[in-house]
Amino acid sequence: MDQHEQPLPAADAPPHDTTSSDPTFDEALRRALRASGLTLQRLHHHLALRGVSVSPVTLSHWQRGRSRPERPQSLRAVAEVEAILGTGTGALQSLLGHRRPRGRALVRDGEMSTALSHVHPPGSPLAAALGADAYRFNEHLVSLSVHETVRLDEYGCIARYTVSNVVRATRDGVRSLTAHHQLDDTDTPSVQVTVACGRLDALRFRQELGSVVFEIGFGRTLARGETAIIDYALEVGPRWKPSEHHERTLPLSVRQYLLHVYFHPRHVPSAAYGYYREHGEAPRAHRQPLTPDASHSVHILPAKCGAGVHGIAWTAPRT
Repeated sequence: MDQHEQPLPAADAPPHDTTSSDPTFDEALRRALRASGLTLQRLHHHLALRGVSVSPVTLSHWQRGRSRPERPQSLRAVAEVEAILGTGTGALQSLLGHRRPRGRALVRDGEMSTALSHVHPPGSPLAAALGADAYRFNEHLVSLSVHETVRLDEYGCIARYTVSNVVRATRDGVRSLTAHHQLDDTDTPSVQVTVACGRLDALRFRQELGSVVFEIGFGRTLARGETAIIDYALEVGPRWKPSEHHERTLPLSVRQYLLHVYFHPRHVPSAAYGYYREHGEAPRAHRQPLTPDASHSVHILPAKCGAGVHGIAWTAPRT
């Protein structure tokens, strides 16, 4: 059903526009709208026909500079807007690369070090692996979302981790992310890291500590407030000690953390639960029973993922 459309009230249009040769996203959107002759309501209608749901109010905020597209659905909408308005692919999307930092992009100097020292007390695996640099660990990056998948082999040992991490720079000039994984079996003979998004610049495996530290470069220099995606897999060499849990320590809250654990069909645990710890030495709390699905997997997706340690533990199969 096509509703009758009405022009936007005069108050919804900016009082003036700039003719700069390097327009901002909102300026470019306003120009493209004027050139097309479409109202925002008509643009909304065309987006709906393409299966994209963005309200006229949101579109109005975009063209007035009150907000900017960030979510995947919104970024998809921008691509469709380019096609509808005939601006050419990337004409509007390219103007979204640098945006004013908000929220966690405004981490103050020293805040990350303080947060790290809270969740990683002295003597923690991170401190043992990085020494004096432990509390400067990724000090100018904050994680926005982390998606982590863990796969166990038929003997109950963790064999592979895959991680996708969206990060934001809190100052200009950030070039890389450092990752640290603590293995639960110090007899693990080898590890291999494959980077799908980013570039592996350095790798250090300390078998005596069960510690893997590696650096992944962005391939560019991030400006303050700019985001990057890191995607990698960690293959663990032959192991003999069955794993009983996996967890991730987050020094600051994140928008989303998903931990997904796949068990081998021959080694499905008798019980599993998600848990939270305030820091690396705190007991497990907020236990949530988990039931394996048809793929022999369990997961946690905390509704409010605050700083601390989030994990899944399991018990051996019944024999």
